[in-house]
Amino acid sequence: MTVKGVTSRVSCAACKYQRRKCTSQCVLAPYFPANQPKKFQNAHRLFGVRNIVRILEQLDDEDQKADAMKSIIFESDMREKFPVYGCVECIFYLRQQLQIALQELQYVNAQLHIYRQQQQHSSESSVNNGRLSMLPFFSSTEAESISQGITYSDFDVSN
Repeated sequence: MTVKGVTSRVSCAACKYQRRKCTSQCVLAPYFPANQPKKFQNAHRLFGVRNIVRILEQLDDEDQKADAMKSIIFESDMREKFPVYGCVECIFYLRQQLQIALQELQYVNAQLHIYRQQQQHSSESSVNNGRLSMLPFFSSTEAESISQGITYSDFDVSN
């Protein structure tokens, strides 16, 4: 829509919140669309507009700016969901998941080693009377605690 040769554009969430006209030079417009005001409010509450603009001005590359804004938005959204620990709670949860996966990988590698030894032993001798026993990965108490699982109903991986 044009009025007397000037094109109008929809204000971004930052400009709308601050009640100012959004110009084409607005550095916050690409990261805070008008239809997502909560995203801006969270970032504004945690960092402040001046600090966000200062961070963007210090970065030269557009990819770095995009990554910085993703981090700012993620951290501010997690601070809203988890007011005490913020994104640290999510990091702790993911670290636990990583440790469980590494333990499982170590177990699988141990089982592969046992199977390779069995294969080598059976190929060396024509008679294969015994099998190596399989060791359980978890004790019964560990298996019960893991089967209950770790749940974070508030943590949404899709964000």
